Amino acid sequence: MTDEKIMSTIKPDGECWQPEIETMPREQLEQLQVKKLKKSIDIALKSPFYKKRLGDAGITADSINSLDDLRKIPFTTKQDLRDNYPYGLVCRSLDDAVRIHSTSGTTGNPCVVVYSEHDICSWANMIARNLYMVGCRKSDIFQNSSGYGMFTGGLGFQYGAEWLGTMTVPAAAGNTKRQIKFIKDFGTTVLHAIPSYAIYLAEAIKEEGIDPKDLKLHTLCIGAEPHTEEQRRRIERLLNVKAYNSFGMTEMNGPGVAFECKYQDGMHLWEDNYIVEIVNPDTLEPVPDGEMGEMVLTTLDRDMMPVLRYRTRDLTRIIPGECKC
Repeated sequence: MTDEKIMSTIKPDGECWQPEIETMPREQLEQLQVKKLKKSIDIALKSPFYKKRLGDAGITADSINSLDDLRKIPFTTKQDLRDNYPYGLVCRSLDDAVRIHSTSGTTGNPCVVVYSEHDICSWANMIARNLYMVGCRKSDIFQNSSGYGMFTGGLGFQYGAEWLGTMTVPAAAGNTKRQIKFIKDFGTTVLHAIPSYAIYLAEAIKEEGIDPKDLKLHTLCIGAEPHTEEQRRRIERLLNVKAYNSFGMTEMNGPGVAFECKYQDGMHLWEDNYIVEIVNPDTLEPVPDGEMGEMVLTTLDRDMMPVLRYRTRDLTRIIPGECKC
């Protein structure tokens, strides 16, 4: 990303990073989703995998006239990504690619995602929205204690924080004494860490004789591993911060797909970038809002490798009603 592109995204203080999108009326949002879904199908048909999968089902962009038509599209699974490793879902020339990430591949071929410059910028903008939503601003100093490399957590938050305009500290994983030194010396205000490391870091800070109240740290972004609400509250007490849950997965870009707001009462998913469905994992039929089911996600803003109706295998629910925010 060039300096010009980064600087052009920086917004003045306000309630939302992109209010025209984040406060969009539902009817208008659904129209936008249909428009972007049709475009995503056009792009997807250029990949070997979707050319056959959608072709066999007789699906083109013209098949989609409303969100109800989404159900005409066959599901995509993790096994599909593994079977078409590494480039079977790529829709453009690799000359247009600027990055590749993958899952660990511990149980078979890794799931690979290839990104264009547009995809990287769109992803960074989503993470900037998340950070802005919980009060982070250009004046903050963001320290990233996540691993970089093929894991999406490091570079995902790095680019998102830069897109927001904060000064970033790419500390990477481990070396706890150095992490603490950077937090003190640089005046870090926002930290990204996995929950177990956040607890370890808090204990190390205590051992160093440092009172967290003497640090400038006020916000923690946590995710990438399961944790309970009790663990989250313990982290907040130990580090004297507000800790916000983040959801993401490599197949959907990485972190930033959904995030909590200041009320910490469930996650907000960016529906201009994803369509979310909750289905019964046995019948694959949609379930009512409020009922637990499997989350199915469709990307709407990727031009190198869109993924349609991806079965995440994660169980969750849509929380009915409006959030206080």
